[in-house]
Amino acid sequence: MKKEIAFLLFLILMVSCTQQPNVETNPEEITIGYIGCSNTRETVEGYYHMGGKKMWSYERRYGSGTILDWSRNLDKGSKYWKVFDELLEKHPNTKSIWWELCIMDEDRTTNYENAEIVVKEIRTRIPNVTIYVSALADYTDGLCEITGTWGLEKGKELMQELDAKNENIFLGPVLGPMSKKETAKDGCHLSSPDGKRKLGIQLKDFFDNIENSTINKTIVEPIVEQVEEQEEIELSFEEKVWQERVNAALESSPCPEIPKVEYPNSYYLGPLIDTHLHIPAIPDHSPGEQIEEIQEGRFGGPKALLGWNVKMSEIVCTLKNEGTKKNFAFFPVYEGEISLYLLEIWNRTMNQYPESFTPFIMSSGNDNEPNGFPTVDAKILTEMLKVHPNLFKGYGEIGLYERENGGSKALPPDSNRLIQIYPIVRENNLLVYFHLGEGDKDNFERILKQNPDINFIWHGDQLSVNEVDDILAKYQNAYYGIDEFFGGEREVFELYVGKSKDDYLKIANKNFDKIIQQAVNYWKPLIEKHPDRVLWGTDRGDAVWNYDLEVGQMQVKIARAFIGKLDANIQENFAYKNAERLINISGKN
Repeated sequence: MKKEIAFLLFLILMVSCTQQPNVETNPEEITIGYIGCSNTRETVEGYYHMGGKKMWSYERRYGSGTILDWSRNLDKGSKYWKVFDELLEKHPNTKSIWWELCIMDEDRTTNYENAEIVVKEIRTRIPNVTIYVSALADYTDGLCEITGTWGLEKGKELMQELDAKNENIFLGPVLGPMSKKETAKDGCHLSSPDGKRKLGIQLKDFFDNIENSTINKTIVEPIVEQVEEQEEIELSFEEKVWQERVNAALESSPCPEIPKVEYPNSYYLGPLIDTHLHIPAIPDHSPGEQIEEIQEGRFGGPKALLGWNVKMSEIVCTLKNEGTKKNFAFFPVYEGEISLYLLEIWNRTMNQYPESFTPFIMSSGNDNEPNGFPTVDAKILTEMLKVHPNLFKGYGEIGLYERENGGSKALPPDSNRLIQIYPIVRENNLLVYFHLGEGDKDNFERILKQNPDINFIWHGDQLSVNEVDDILAKYQNAYYGIDEFFGGEREVFELYVGKSKDDYLKIANKNFDKIIQQAVNYWKPLIEKHPDRVLWGTDRGDAVWNYDLEVGQMQVKIARAFIGKLDANIQENFAYKNAERLINISGKN
C-alpha cells in the first residue's frame, strides 16, 4: 500500500516540478547507477550529452548485458558485475539503480527467476536500494533482429512483474519509440546524435522529476501516515459495497504460460493491435439490491460484468496469450455515483497494465433510456476527464445510431451536443471513435472538414464500402476500423457477440476459408487503396466469453490469415502501425 501511495504522490508532484540547472558534481554526489546492455550505455551517453549529472558514466564494458548475462557466472567472476562493483566503489553514495531489461530473441529461456537473481545481486551490494526498470524502446520502422518482437515484449512483461511483486522496484522511464532517423544502421542501436539525444532527454527528464519531487522518507512517510489514518475512517455501507466491486474487478488471477501458436508461413506473423476492444463495467445495481441471476448480454449469452464473472487480470492474460498489445480499450464511464469508481478502476488498470491498453473514455449518457443520449454532455465529460488528468488518449466508442428496445435516439455527428464536445477533445488531444448512424455521411463530412486537427475513427455497416472510400479519399483526419470477419453471415456474427461460444468456434472453424475469402473480396481493395488509414479490430465485448482465450485466438488466427493475403508492403500498417502512429500523436503526454 505504501508503494502505491508513494507512486501516486510522485505522479502528483512530478506535474508541478521544474528542472533545476545543471551543476558540476564530484563522484560522491552521483547517486544513480545502471545496468543493462549497449543500448543502455548509449542512452546514458545521451543523458550526459543533454546535461545529466547524477548517473554513473557511460561504461562501454556493458556490451551485450542481457538479463541472462547478468544472472550467469556469478561464482566465476562475472565481467558485468566486475564493472558494476568498480563503478559502485567509485560512487559510494549510489542509492538507486536504473535497469534496462535487455533480452535477445534467441534467449527464449529468459524468465522471472533470472531477473530475481539480478535483483538479489543488486540488493546484496546496495541495501535498501530503489530499482527502476524499463523495457527497451520500440521502433516505429522495422524491427531489431537482435531482440526481435519477442525480446521487446518479454522485457515489457518482466518489467510489470518486477514492479508488481517488489516493494522497492518501480516502473522506470518509458523510452522511445525510435524512428528510423533515431536508429543506427544496424536497426537496433541508437543513432548519433538523434537517437542518443531523444532517449537521453527521456532518461534525464524522468530522474530529474524524481529528484525534484523529493520522493523520500522525509516527505513520503508523514504523508503515508496521514493517508493511512484517513483510511481508518469508517466507510458507509454503500461505499464499502462500491469499493468491494472495485477490488473484485482488479483482483489478480493466475496466467499460465501456454505453448506458442504456430501459424503457416502464408499468415502475417508480426505484431497486432486490436483497435476495437470493449471492456465491461462493474455491476451498477444499488448497493442494497441483491442480484443473483447472471444478466443477459445485448445479443444473448451471459453479460460480462467486471469483478462479477471476469477480472481485468483475466482479460490481460487473454490478450497476452493471444498475442495483441496496446489495444484500443473502450473503458465505460457512466453518469452518477458509479463514475468515480469506474475512473478509479481505469486509472489503476493503466498503472498496472500500461502496455496492454490504449485508454478511451466511453462515456454514455444513459443510452438505454428513451430520454438518454449516446454520450454525456460537454460539462460532465470535462469533469470526468479532470479526475485523472492525461489518463485517456481517446473518446469513444460512441454509437451515434438509434438504440433498439426503446433506448436513446440517434445523435448526428454535427449535433449541438457533440459540437460542444469537440473543443474538449481538441484540448485533451483525444482520438475520436464513432459508430455512425444511418444517413450520417454528409453530416460526418461536415465535422471532418470543420475539425481537421482532430483524428476521427469510425466503423459500422451504415455506410457502403464506396462511401467509406470516398470519405477516406477526401479527409486526411478520417480513419476506418474493420472488424467484420463473419463471412457475410449474420448467424456467425450473432454467435460471436453472445449466443454461444462453442457454436461460434465450431462454425468459425467450419467456414474459416469462406470467412477469409469474403473479407479479401470485400475489404482488400479498400485497405490497399488507403494503406495508412484503415485499422484492424475485433469489436469484442458484451458476452463474458468474448474474453475467453479460445475466442481471442480465433480472432487473431482470422486476422493473421486475412492480413497475409494483403500486399506485403502494407500488412504491418493494417496490423498495427497505423494504430501505433495514432497512439503516438494522441493524449497530452
